[in-house]
Amino acid sequence: MAQALSANAEAARGLVGPAEDILAQSPHPKVRQIVECWRAIAPEGRLPGRQHFDPAAVPALLANLWMLDVERAPGLRFRYRLVGTSVARAFGQDLTGRYLDQAHAGFERSAIYGYLSEVAEKRLPSWRAGRPKFFALQDFLRVERVYLPAARDGANIDMILALTVFLDRHGREF
Repeated sequence: MAQALSANAEAARGLVGPAEDILAQSPHPKVRQIVECWRAIAPEGRLPGRQHFDPAAVPALLANLWMLDVERAPGLRFRYRLVGTSVARAFGQDLTGRYLDQAHAGFERSAIYGYLSEVAEKRLPSWRAGRPKFFALQDFLRVERVYLPAARDGANIDMILALTVFLDRHGREF
C-alpha cells in the first residue's frame, strides 16, 4: 500500500460524509474500489440496494467484504448477512446470520454501534483508518474500513455494505 504508515506514526482518521470526501482521503485501493462500485451502481439520485450489488462482480474484494442487514423494529439492530473470509479469519469464526449484539458482548455501547447507527440514520458512508476498535480485532495493528448505506427502495437504509482491510505494521494485508 503506497500510503502505508507505521502504526506509531499514524493517528486514527475517519469521517462520515459523501463518497467524494472519502475518496479524497486517498483510501486503500480496495476501499477506493468498493466506494467507486457503490457509486456506479446507485440509481440516479438514490441509494443502491442489495438488488444492485453483485459481490461476484468484485472478486478481488470478496475476502474483505461483509454485509449487514439493518432492522429497525423494535429498535435499531444489525445482523451479519455475508462475511468474507478475511473478516471471518479476523474474528476467528464466520458470523454470517448472527446479530452483532449477540456475537459481540457490549456491542450496543461500542464505537462500532455508533458508527453503524450514524450510517443508518444519516444515509451517508463512513470511513475510518487506524487502530482497530472491534473487540476480536485488537491484535491487528491497523485496519481501514468503509460502511456504505444501501436501500432496496433507494431511500430507507436496510443494509450496510462494508469492507475492511487488515494491515500489519508494514502496511501489508493479512
